[in-house]
Amino acid sequence: MHTLLPTERRRVTLVDDEPSALDVLMRAARSWDFDCQAAASAEEAVTLLEQQPTPIVVTDLRMPGRGGVWLVREIHRRWPDTAVIVITAGQDEDALAQCLLAGARHYFLKPINFDEFHHALKSTLYAYHLRREKDKYRRRLEHNLDQKRHKLRRTFFSAIASLVRTLEARDPYTSGHSLRVRGYAVALGQRLGLDAKRLRRLSLAAKLHDIGKIGMAEGILNKPAALSVDEYSHVRDHPVISERILTPIIRSKEVLDAIRHHHERFDGTGYPDGLQGDNIPYLARIITLADCFDALTSSRAYRDSLPPHVALEIMRADAGKQFDPAMLPVFAEIVTS
Repeated sequence: MHTLLPTERRRVTLVDDEPSALDVLMRAARSWDFDCQAAASAEEAVTLLEQQPTPIVVTDLRMPGRGGVWLVREIHRRWPDTAVIVITAGQDEDALAQCLLAGARHYFLKPINFDEFHHALKSTLYAYHLRREKDKYRRRLEHNLDQKRHKLRRTFFSAIASLVRTLEARDPYTSGHSLRVRGYAVALGQRLGLDAKRLRRLSLAAKLHDIGKIGMAEGILNKPAALSVDEYSHVRDHPVISERILTPIIRSKEVLDAIRHHHERFDGTGYPDGLQGDNIPYLARIITLADCFDALTSSRAYRDSLPPHVALEIMRADAGKQFDPAMLPVFAEIVTS
């Protein structure tokens, strides 16, 4: 027969409105070393279980009040790990069927065969503790996997941050660009009332928005003259490449969308997907402003940096074309205050 660990307590709740039947059940269960608590109704049984849940409940079906069917359903709803054994008279077939559908594990017809009842108690308790051990093992595995996943994500983001620094080191004109864009974007997000979770997503997207340029030739990045059609096509690919690099490790679609679409234009003439107006993801519209402002106010191979007020005038001329016209005035307040 199944053996239980010494530390595993044999506890059972017995429910029957007939005192003599309840007494017989209690005597039998105690003779098999079970700790018992007893109730004369379904409602009383629920009160006992609220104070002291047990792995097993043995209940009669026909009782005053809400009865056995209600009790089985309530136990299944509130204590889903608790196993229920039903005792019934032969005429309770419909109620018995309802109990089995509600999750009862065993049933016995009156009068009870006590050898079978003993076996059911022990096997049910064994199965209960086995499920508990499996659940504990599963939770341990999930915890270990979560730890490894977080460690992998930290390692990945550390590597990505190094790639960003490497990318910017290749072009002295864009050194620190991603961090500055992140600073502008987060400041705008705060002013627009983003909650902490979305601000973290915005910060991550802004920091990594240009990672797709890592494979771009230096001759394109640092070219002082106008780009050829083919070269410009390579530049236009970088938001999609960024998304492709980050998709295996970043689960947030909002972050990936912000990175993919930060070169869309409000009038629909941007890239890579030609999105227009409010169809452009909200975080992407924020990064677009921050990215453009930093580009205008930083030196490039093909021009000197512009003063902030000049950069803002250029951007205001593109309100409703390149930029969200509702966001631009808020951004202007931030960078001029």
